[in-house]
Order: sequence, then structure tokens, then C-alpha cells
Amino acid sequence: MEAEWIKNMIHNVNKTDKIKYHICICIMLILLIISITASLVLGQYNISIPDVCKSLSNIIFKTNFIVDATSEKVIELIRLPRTIAAFIVGSCLAMSGSTFQSTFNNKLVSPDVLGVSAGACVGAAISILLNVSSYFIGIFAFIFGIISVFLALLLPKLFRNSRTIALVLSGIIVGSLMNSIIGLIKFVADNEEKLAEITFWIMGELSGVSYANIFTVLPIYIIALTGIMLLRWKINVLSLGEDEAISVGLNYKFYRFLVIIFSTCLTAASVSLSGNVGWVGLVVPHISRALVGGDNRYSIPISFIFGGIFMILVDLVARNLSVNEIPLSIITGLLGTFIYTIVLIRKGSDINE
Repeated sequence: MEAEWIKNMIHNVNKTDKIKYHICICIMLILLIISITASLVLGQYNISIPDVCKSLSNIIFKTNFIVDATSEKVIELIRLPRTIAAFIVGSCLAMSGSTFQSTFNNKLVSPDVLGVSAGACVGAAISILLNVSSYFIGIFAFIFGIISVFLALLLPKLFRNSRTIALVLSGIIVGSLMNSIIGLIKFVADNEEKLAEITFWIMGELSGVSYANIFTVLPIYIIALTGIMLLRWKINVLSLGEDEAISVGLNYKFYRFLVIIFSTCLTAASVSLSGNVGWVGLVVPHISRALVGGDNRYSIPISFIFGGIFMILVDLVARNLSVNEIPLSIITGLLGTFIYTIVLIRKGSDINE
């Protein structure tokens, strides 16, 4: 009798969570459409919504609606790729942050926990110093981001300790090393040109993003995104710890490695597109869990959509608040500290957990 009552209770809780999840998905999709529309309409050169719709139809479906030539070029070459890139960056950081926080069972973990962002910034700084094209800056950033994480994964073997804390400490070591290399590159860079370019790139911006940059990271983005979506229920088990995961028959080390690789690819892809943008991967997962609970089957998809919306709006503010574009990390830092402070105030009694 008692077992039946517990079974019914769990079923009702799951049913309630599913209802909340589907409502949130619908709301998020509406907000996504609104944010994309605002991103395409608003700017130093405002374009009407009908002209945006006509331009998109001409670009995507090759129709022949009559639209002002300047408006169509602004949509096609500047705002559309920038909006797509902003969504990719936001969704990458939010999903990887949510995944890392669950995998390491630590809600203070960010996507840079294993040094991927610092490594990507080293790659970008080296490529800027070598005066390569903006397309190769993104490729260099992605490669060095992946190298940094593999270094962080190799270090625990030297410690002869495969536990999560050893992996986190390895990430701190690699991140510190990469930040030191960035400091060295800044020191030797040309003060009048290269230093400013390196600094501005590291602070985050989407002004120079193109379709070529997007198509370069798109296959990695799709593969990593699909992998994490398929492994959501396993991430729930990973969050219980190694002993519990093994007790239910899950290959803990293999799936932890797989999840880390997918999350790393997402973070490296985002940094290669926009530079180093902080706080998104730390704050958005908290908001997602507040909306639908801690079950990764629900919170990760919400983080994916909400992260994209958040980044589109941040980019919209960055290019409209001032004549000179504001670096993305400044805006995300201001918003992130404010939101995270509210989260801590609301959950202050549980902070020891």
C-alpha cells in the first residue's frame, strides 16, 4: 500500500514537471521570436518589421519582394549572421554551464572550469599577433581551447587521482597557465594596434562575425548539442557521484569523459565566435532550474533556448546603447552579478549545500 502511494506521488510530480516544462518551452519560443525580431529591426539604422520579413523571404526563399537595397544588405550581411551567432554563443555557454554544474555536482561551476576559454583566448591572441585573417582567429581559438581541456584531462593521471576534485584543480592549473601566456602575448604585442585588438577580442564582440565563421563551428555545434541532449538522463545519474552511478550500472568515467568533451566543444565554439563572454554559463542554468527544477531532462533544453535569447538581447544592447559598441563581457558581467546576487539572496539559507 505504501509503495503504491509513493509510486503515485512520483508519477504526479513527474506529470507536474512535464506540464511546467512544456509551458516554459512555449513561452521561451515566443520570447525567442520576439528577441530575433528586435535584433533584426533595431540598430543604428532602423528597419521596419514588414521590410525585415520581406528581406528574410528574399534571402531564404529567393522571392522577389521589393525592399530598400540598403535595408536588405544590412539584414543579410550584418544583422542576420550576428543574430544567429549570438544565439549559438548563448546556447553553447548555457548548455555547457548547466552540464558542467550537474556533472561536477557544483552549482558554482562555469563553462571555463577546465580552462577552455583561457586556452581559446591564447589561440586568438597568437593568431592576432601573427596577423592572420579573422576567419583563422576563430579556428586558432577553437583548437587551443580543445588543447587546454585535454591538458586538464591528462593532469589527473599525473596526480594518480581520477576524482572530480582532481579534474577541477587541473582545470585551475591549466587556466592559470593560459592566462599567464595571454599576459606574455600582451606584453610583446604592438601597443598601438595589436594590443588593443587582442584586448577587445578577449572582452567579447560579434561585430566581425560572418557566415563563414558560423559554418565553421556549425557541425561541431550540432554534434555536441545532439550528444548532450541524448545524454540528459545520464547526466542526472552522473550528478549523484561515481559510487552511485556505478551502483546502477553506468560506466561513470566513460560518460563523464563524453559529457566533458561535448561541453568543451560547445564552449570552444562559442569563444571562437565571440571571444570570452562570462557569466552566461553560470547564471542561465540557475534561472532554468528555478523555472523547471533540477531534472536535466527539462533544465538543459530550457538553458539551451534561454541562453540563446539572453545573448541575443545582450548583443542588441551592446550595439545600441552607445555609438561605440560595448564589449559583450561588460554587459553580461553587470547583468550576471545582479542576477546572481538575487539568486544568492533567495537561496541564502541553502548556500552551505
